[in-house]
Amino acid sequence: MPLTPEQVRAHIPLTAKYIYLDNCATTPVPKPVVEAMLEYFYDYCANVERGAYSIASLANEKWDLARAKAAKLLLNCKADEFIFTRNTTEAICMVAYALEHPLLDRVNGSFGEQEPIIKWEKGDNIVFSELEHHSNMMPWIRLARHVGAEIKVVPFNRETGQIEPSEVEKVVDERTKVLAIQHVSNVTGVIHPVEEFVKIAKEANPNCLVVIDGSQGPGHMPIDVKRIGCDAYAFSGHKGPLGPQGSGGLFVRSELLERMEPMEIGGGTIADVTTHDYKLRDDVLCKRWEAGTPSIACLIGLGRAAEYVAEEIGLERVRKREEELTEQFIEGLLDIPNVEIYGETEDMSIKAGVVSFNIRGWSSHDISMALDNEFKPPILVRAGHHCAIPACRALGVYERYGGTVRASFHYYNTPEEVEAALKAIRKLAGA
Repeated sequence: MPLTPEQVRAHIPLTAKYIYLDNCATTPVPKPVVEAMLEYFYDYCANVERGAYSIASLANEKWDLARAKAAKLLLNCKADEFIFTRNTTEAICMVAYALEHPLLDRVNGSFGEQEPIIKWEKGDNIVFSELEHHSNMMPWIRLARHVGAEIKVVPFNRETGQIEPSEVEKVVDERTKVLAIQHVSNVTGVIHPVEEFVKIAKEANPNCLVVIDGSQGPGHMPIDVKRIGCDAYAFSGHKGPLGPQGSGGLFVRSELLERMEPMEIGGGTIADVTTHDYKLRDDVLCKRWEAGTPSIACLIGLGRAAEYVAEEIGLERVRKREEELTEQFIEGLLDIPNVEIYGETEDMSIKAGVVSFNIRGWSSHDISMALDNEFKPPILVRAGHHCAIPACRALGVYERYGGTVRASFHYYNTPEEVEAALKAIRKLAGA
């Protein structure tokens, strides 16, 4: 039987003390995930890929199993196409780095740069939306400056909070070399039609690379990168998957992966080294990007978290639960005077468990502090620009409110918690 929300709450001690509504930023880690990490520390705390003795072999086995679980259950991709990362930010930077630096490797006995993935020419452009998280803007701004590419920006609908396919179609063209775009907005909570974005980009330029920021996707809903058709998809383990901080993943299409230059090199990434050159490993390509001793316990935790959220709860159940809680919260907010809501408020099929709002006359930070300090149990929500200053400026909330107040849900949240939050907001709004 799938785990119930009450059973998941029992695995998260924090729920006994707080109404935690900041799952968009980071999620509490359930006990079974913590226990898998502790098991590593207590029973087989050895380095991976470096030892032949028994517990080192066990660590290797668990490490590889964690990769296979996370890849299959969270993204529906092969383990060999899945790079372990610290988070989404690192993953996106890995891709951007490889599009600036040609692969350096020993091939057929000769050491040198291989054919670059993109031959940048004057007039090429990189496209992202104004709704992106800074981590899906800054690496591309830097890349564009370094290679001489133009930056083109897709606007979003101010009413619905959605990046519309028609707007993507207006911006991408035959000179677009990269489309970097989010799956779910951490500001408006809208789920975007990324599969359609990929088709638009590939029709404009079949060689355009599409990179998806999936921070708010895996663990909240089923994801299939093969169906989406993207070239790369990045996510963090400490959000939807209920994994630990310091864990994440990057899917890269295998044909692209073999041509990418790793951002870091060193122990674990090589097949051979001389004092003059080196040969990167070819046995498991994804491990070229995992130089040095990794955060083994955290990534074993990610594998366990993938199993927990996808198999023991069920991603469709997570999605349905978040949809119900979000609808309840939005309906309640709509009845409160002086509350502004940002993003879609009617069609829950395109709405993730993320709701941004403000109360007129309050700064967003003051609302967050009041919900924490003036109510029992404390109600924990995020406030500010959510690492998306351009989006908040476009919504007209950055200067007015300092950003937005953001409540974000997961499977373990309850209708009673939603009602408690609404009651508190009504009081703050003077209703």
